[in-house]
Amino acid sequence: MEQLKAGTYFGAINRKINSNELLVSDAIYTLEKVDWHYHENPYFTFILEGNLLEGSKKGIHHCTAGDLLFHNWQDAHYNRKPDGRTRGFHIELSQDWRWNEVAALHLLEGNMDIQMPEVRLLFHKLFLESFDLDNSSGLTMDSLLLNVFSLLHRDRVVSERKVPQWVYMLRDYLRANFNKELKLTTISHTLDLHPVYLSREFSRYFGVTMGDYIRKLKVENAVLLLREPNHSLTEIGYKSGFSDQSHFIRCFKSLFGSTPGEYRNKINS
Repeated sequence: MEQLKAGTYFGAINRKINSNELLVSDAIYTLEKVDWHYHENPYFTFILEGNLLEGSKKGIHHCTAGDLLFHNWQDAHYNRKPDGRTRGFHIELSQDWRWNEVAALHLLEGNMDIQMPEVRLLFHKLFLESFDLDNSSGLTMDSLLLNVFSLLHRDRVVSERKVPQWVYMLRDYLRANFNKELKLTTISHTLDLHPVYLSREFSRYFGVTMGDYIRKLKVENAVLLLREPNHSLTEIGYKSGFSDQSHFIRCFKSLFGSTPGEYRNKINS
């Protein structure tokens, strides 16, 4: 089985950055089929465009734009790519990355399909940061990545408890309906829970209030649409569930520090 050396991936590399022992690459996947292999270092794959099938001992992931996978160094996997353009953003942690022990990488085994919207938003920020490198970029990327591991650790602690079934039902419900007008009474009725109980218990399992969680789902959807030039900003805000453009801009800027238009201009420059 082939082992890929540090910073090496199948496909055409658009950009490659070495920042504070983080090996960052922006790649276009060109091969329809990649046989079983593994990588020298642990790394994240963030799908920016297109589709990708990835198989491992844990099963098969059908990845689309916005999906995020983590592979520890010992994780063997294979890939299949359908027709069309597929692009991925990788962050690989070299053996010298100063935060290896702090991040507790040894606790993360095999591969992980990361579905937490707050973590995926951090990867949108990491992708944005990779376009504007300066003397403080390495520190910024380190800080963002440590936030990622902090959230993953929190999620692991929660998952080790006995999580009620309604938590999974609610997660799926919010992902399917985030762009609609949602009411606590309707949601609690759907889950057969008392609204007070649901409101009180939500942050225990999701780490934020329900309102903040839904706003992050909306912004995450908007970020993906911003990469498609045929959508106007007004259309993107509407499709993502924002009632008006000013609310869309305000929520986006609070999470990214830039307006949707500024974000689009930077990543498409």
